[in-house]
Amino acid sequence: MNETANPESSGRPARSGAHWTIYLPTLVVALTWTVVYFWADRQEPPLTAIRAIALAIEAVVVPLLLSHAFLRARVLRAEVAGEAAAIEWGFPLKRKLRLDIADIALAQVRRSYAQRYFGGGALALIGADGKRYLIADLARPEEIAAAINEKNRKKDAA
Repeated sequence: MNETANPESSGRPARSGAHWTIYLPTLVVALTWTVVYFWADRQEPPLTAIRAIALAIEAVVVPLLLSHAFLRARVLRAEVAGEAAAIEWGFPLKRKLRLDIADIALAQVRRSYAQRYFGGGALALIGADGKRYLIADLARPEEIAAAINEKNRKKDAA
């Protein structure tokens, strides 16, 4: 096996930040209301109320969604170093999670349809105490999950 394929085997911590798909909902809203705006403009007579609503959404809601996604992306990070996993996520309420690897029963990667197509995914953690955590929109959740599960396998084998 190639040593660079698994960051943990080379001594480097496994790290991940936000994936660009965190911006996809904003893009979908922007495109949808752009289409609605032009559709309302081309009707005979023009649907001025619908056109005004679409323009208001483009001017107010889309920038709010974009700034929220940007701030979420700046906060989101996950790292497995040593015998602990440190994860930060959330905006406006920032959450921090630090778990010993021994306290994690299972780490899995979950992907939506868009994430299967474009990349990225969510990290699902199940603690030894039964607590569940889902950290969405990570760029490399498979590296984090593999590092956690590999450390648990080594611990169980010892």
